[in-house]
Amino acid sequence: MGMVIGMTIIGLPLSCLIAGFLTRGIRRRKDLTKLRKGLIWGWASYALLVFFATVGFDFLILGPAAFHPPVHLINVVPFVWIQETYQMGFARMIEQLLLNIVMFVPLGFLTPVCFPKFRPLRPCLLSLTGYSLTIEILQFFIGRSADIDDLIMNTLGGILGWLIFCAVRRTQPGREKLLKDFSE
Repeated sequence: MGMVIGMTIIGLPLSCLIAGFLTRGIRRRKDLTKLRKGLIWGWASYALLVFFATVGFDFLILGPAAFHPPVHLINVVPFVWIQETYQMGFARMIEQLLLNIVMFVPLGFLTPVCFPKFRPLRPCLLSLTGYSLTIEILQFFIGRSADIDDLIMNTLGGILGWLIFCAVRRTQPGREKLLKDFSE
């Protein structure tokens, strides 16, 4: 857990700066509200933070050498952790699984808020699963573990975030105006 906090302390300012650079074209658009521009910047910042926490720091520290690890680790058997005990212990294993879920909840919520075409489940789910798959593939090439369980847990977190989005959308009075404010 300490490593996650450390990566957040370092990665958050870096992610915000890079997101500011990447979203500069959006900030210039006159057809978007300040609220929507801010939400898109927040979404980009968080997506980058997830990237840095899972892949980016290895690449930033090691540079191209990160893609030449001595070992490549991959698990393509879903839920193998149920049958085999992790070397890290049961408590740490559960913590890792929960962190993988929690990490994608904000993306599952913010993606449909920021981008109306991702409000239906299918496009939102495909984009979040694709992002998680990209992270897992990159982790394989930099010598970290590429794990189908991480992909499943990240996708589950994205679905939970999308469900929260749907619940908020349904329970907010004046939700049509609220969604219009987010979309314009």
